[in-house]
Amino acid sequence: MNNFANEERINEICRQVENDFKQFPNIKTTEDFFIWREQVKEESNNDGKLRNKRIEDAIKGNSSLELLNDWSKCYRMIDRTKAKLYMTRSNYNMLDDNNYRIKATIILHNHLIEKGKANTADLFGALKRFGLNYPIEQRTISTSYEFERCIVKEEDNAPWPAVLFITLLKAYGIEGEDLIEVGRKVESLGIYYIEEIVKSHRDPSLKPYVYTKK
Repeated sequence: MNNFANEERINEICRQVENDFKQFPNIKTTEDFFIWREQVKEESNNDGKLRNKRIEDAIKGNSSLELLNDWSKCYRMIDRTKAKLYMTRSNYNMLDDNNYRIKATIILHNHLIEKGKANTADLFGALKRFGLNYPIEQRTISTSYEFERCIVKEEDNAPWPAVLFITLLKAYGIEGEDLIEVGRKVESLGIYYIEEIVKSHRDPSLKPYVYTKK
């Protein structure tokens, strides 16, 4: 794909994402989306399943909000899995042990490479084209791996501008199904790690499993 085609693709992504978010003017940041989720849950008598259905019905057909929702699902899957793993490691006094740690960024990175979806040039083209309109507070994205890390890892930074974040996800080639698949891979690995921790506690001769980058 030549530079002109890349530029046209990026511009089309930017226009579409901005139009999509015009339908949800109260969602300016990723944090606003989580706040909205909680508001809908309260309005649904704290029924999480009903909340999810109401949100999915409200955003149906809006590709940008659907992608944001899928990212939130992936993020929560990773967060829950890490919390369960942390508690298991804590129960077995393994907090100072570097084994059995989930490297979600590596899982995401390998997935994108395997699918041929890591469009680095388009990622930074979109950041250059759109970053001034939606500045990133307290964040520095100088490599694609840093961006991948931001997708899956909680950080002490300001929330993402929602329009910019979704624009970058789309420019990089990430779709909702990618995020859900990564979330499930993390969950599966977390279950495996917990099982291995229990086994190794029963039989100290067993070697711990370590997830390494390919």
